[in-house]
Order: sequence, then C-alpha cells, then structure tokens
Amino acid sequence: MRKIVFFLTIAICLASCKKKPEFVLQGELQNCSSDEILVVYDDPVSKLDTIILKDGKFTYTFSPDTLTLFRLVSPDMLKTIPVFADKTLHMTLKGSFENPVISGDGENGVYGKFLESLQNLKDSTAITQKAEEFIVQHPHSFVSAYLINDYFVQVPQPDIEKTRSLIEPLGGNIKDSRILSMALKSIPPKDKTERNEKYLTYFSCKNRSGKYVTWSSSENNYTLLNFWASWDKASVSVRDSLAKMVKEFPEKKFRVLNISLDYEKKKWLEACKEDSKQWIEVCDYKGWSNQVVKQNNIHKLPANILIDRNRKVLGKDLTEKDLYTTVEQLIKKEEKK
Repeated sequence: MRKIVFFLTIAICLASCKKKPEFVLQGELQNCSSDEILVVYDDPVSKLDTIILKDGKFTYTFSPDTLTLFRLVSPDMLKTIPVFADKTLHMTLKGSFENPVISGDGENGVYGKFLESLQNLKDSTAITQKAEEFIVQHPHSFVSAYLINDYFVQVPQPDIEKTRSLIEPLGGNIKDSRILSMALKSIPPKDKTERNEKYLTYFSCKNRSGKYVTWSSSENNYTLLNFWASWDKASVSVRDSLAKMVKEFPEKKFRVLNISLDYEKKKWLEACKEDSKQWIEVCDYKGWSNQVVKQNNIHKLPANILIDRNRKVLGKDLTEKDLYTTVEQLIKKEEKK
C-alpha cells in the first residue's frame, strides 16, 4: 500500500512540475539601433513589456491562456511587427524592422507569406492593393485587422469609405480585436457630416525612471502633450502655469505629458518638475528630431496638443484659458453620460 502511495505521489509531482505549453519567438534583427525592443500587447489585455537583444538575437517565451496579439515596436517608434501567440506556436523573425522575414505556425506563417508577396513590389499603390486583396480573402484572420490599421487607417489621408467596406465583412472576433476597435474609433459614423477628425499616430516614450509611458496605458480621460525646452523661456513659463492648473482637475480625468526638446540630459533634469500621475516629464535628447514632434509638424515653442484616451485630437496650441475651459467642459460632458 505504501508503495502505491509513494508512486502516486511521484506521479502527481511529475505532473505538477510539467511545464505549460509555451509560445516561442526567436529573433535575429539586423541594423537595430537599440538593444531594447518595446512590446505592446493588444489582446486579450493591453500592457507593455520589453525584449533585450544580445548581438541582435533574442528568444521571447511565455504561456498564453488564449490567443494573444502583440506588436514589436522599432526603437524609433516608426515600424511595428505584429505577433500572434498561442500555446505551442513558434515564430522566427529575421531581417529588420524595415524588411522583416517571418516564418512560423498559424497566423504568423500567414503574415510571413503576405510579406513575401510584397518583396517585388516597389509602388505603394500596388502594395496597398495587395493588402486589400488579402483582407478580402481572409475575413477571419487577425492579420487582416493589422493590415487595415497599417495600410488604411494610419495613413496621411485615409479613404473612409474604403476602410469601412473592408471592415464590414470581417468576422465578429476580428472586429472585436483591440487593434481594430481603435481603428474603428477613428472612422466617423456614416451620418457624420464633419469628416476631418484627426488621431495621433501611436507613440511611446520613457519617463525619468526608464519606464515606458504611452497614451494607451493611461487611465486619464484627457492628456495634454506639452512641448517645451529648458532653453526656451516662453515654453518654460507656459509649463510652470500648467503645473498649477493640472492640480485643479481630478487625477483620473486629466494629465500633462511634458515632451522636452532638450539635447542635454543635465539641463533637462535641472529644469524638470517632480513627476506624478498627472504630471510626466519625458525627453529623448533629439530636440526637433523627436518623433512625436516630427509626426505632428511642431515647428515652434511653446506648443501643445490635447487628446483623449483614444488619441483623438481635441485641440492644438490652446491658450491656458481655452485649455482650462475645454477640459472642464469635456469632464462635465463625461459625467453626464
């Protein structure tokens, strides 16, 4: 009897020690300007992670409970590579962010073959046409959600009707994906007469603690991107006024993300104010070459952009009085819902 109990105990221990099925991503990237890659999770939860490269190589593994969608973001925040993770799936990534070569199981292999089909295409119109063909032929593929976002939504002049027609036939679970839900929010309703709403392109940056700060991880309803520099007295004055004003609003309703155009870390840190949930200081020491600055055509200081949690632009270069009134009205409107 004791032997039976002993062997049962051993069997239970072995079963409990058995590793859960893992997703494995193996990569070898060329010409990567950083040894750190940002990982942005889209589904089923939104979160951030990082991958550390060693001579361009890395292995990223975890045990997903269900199909998990995330993106690898290039160091300059301009390029992304979607990844489709599930138990036992494998994916291999080679090449670069500009020209990724992907192989693997499931949706990863499907996306890899799509990229192969673009290799001989040089014209952007032909590439967009190829993406459209894929979406029409794969209405139940999560790859289609990412292609719609990349080729039809995150473009300078999106074709609203074309985008709507591509989304309509997609499967319900594809439409419900976070990446496509965000894209849908950027498309005005059919009965909307004003169609000039603008949304900020995805961006991410690090605070003074080295942690990534993104609009998508914010609990705040509204965020003011405040552009300033320690060498610009006018922008410093505006920033000082904002530091007082932000405290007049609830912590979870409004925050200020101060994006500095400083080139020197020492001077930036000396001019910074203490961080809080409502007040965040960031700087990449690239000055006017900062990606958010370039993407939004910021050519002078001071400057600001007010956005909501979905990155919809609510105002630009607002005066302190106009900003206060706008945020106050937006919060009151939210509370009435």
